[in-house]
Amino acid sequence: MAKEVDVPDELKILLPELSKGVIVIGTKAYEMEPMTEGQLEQITNDMAKLFEDISNPDGKCMKCGKVVKYALPRKIFECPDDKEPLSDMSKAPMQAIIDSSKVPKWLAIITGLNETEIKAKITVNQIKHFAGLFWKQNFSDEGLPGESKGNFQKLLGMFGMGEEAKKKSEAAPPVAETSQKESQPH
Repeated sequence: MAKEVDVPDELKILLPELSKGVIVIGTKAYEMEPMTEGQLEQITNDMAKLFEDISNPDGKCMKCGKVVKYALPRKIFECPDDKEPLSDMSKAPMQAIIDSSKVPKWLAIITGLNETEIKAKITVNQIKHFAGLFWKQNFSDEGLPGESKGNFQKLLGMFGMGEEAKKKSEAAPPVAETSQKESQPH
């Protein structure tokens, strides 16, 4: 069992109450803290679905309504049934977010406020402000101790992601091609 200790001064930046921000919904302001892992898990699952809407590769025939899966990557631009042009089913990011009605749900998860009331009162600019604060509190490494930032980047690099992986791939010498004849012992 881990022994509980006082939070060292250099790590107090990690305490949620020190990372509070203010959001506005309608005519009222509320404090918002970084999310817990459970809250973030719920919200990022929804976000993944939004990315699917934003980068939807399907095409839809406006005449017959047929959806052609992966039409864009396969370069299919006409309906196979009636030869009408297919329309792009991807959405602009802001449109996908608003159409999903997820922001009020996310705010309810984070703040404990009523989702219906949030939806009735929040403005688009207030959504943009929330999104910026949401990013800063939950995904930005601003304020993290330098050692924590560096070690996290190394961990990402170990999984082939992040800056560490990019640096390694850029620094790697080119692989020389050798013929079978050259690689055989003489």
